Amino acid sequence: MQLFSFDSGVYLLEIFVFKPLKIEVGARGKEVFRSGYYYYSGTAQKNLNARLERHKQKFVNKHWHIDYLLEKTVLYDIYAWQGSAALECKLAEELLAIENVEIYNSGFGASDCSCEAHLLHSKEKLSEDTIEELVVDEE
Repeated sequence: MQLFSFDSGVYLLEIFVFKPLKIEVGARGKEVFRSGYYYYSGTAQKNLNARLERHKQKFVNKHWHIDYLLEKTVLYDIYAWQGSAALECKLAEELLAIENVEIYNSGFGASDCSCEAHLLHSKEKLSEDTIEELVVDEE
């Protein structure tokens, strides 16, 4: 997983859950995560590469919902785009429009916006072409 030439923007984590998990997610309590692929949209408006390096670490102080899931799963890939924090929500919205992508853990990763969730589930891995076709730009 590469570092990006820009250091501000939005990102997408591709996470694999091998078998169903039940984990404690901070104040959210115990949550179940079914097997499959999860796609998490996030933003780092400064120090993007440092944030992504942090997400690669297994044992970090838990600050975000995603920290709890990443500790128990496999981080497959990271995608990133330059843009404002608002693109984080747009990215989640566009992912949700893809066939067979769904919200499984309502509210996960979206405590600071009006989105239903920033963590989306798919039984199948999304192709790189599908991810690259996402319209992630300011409109």
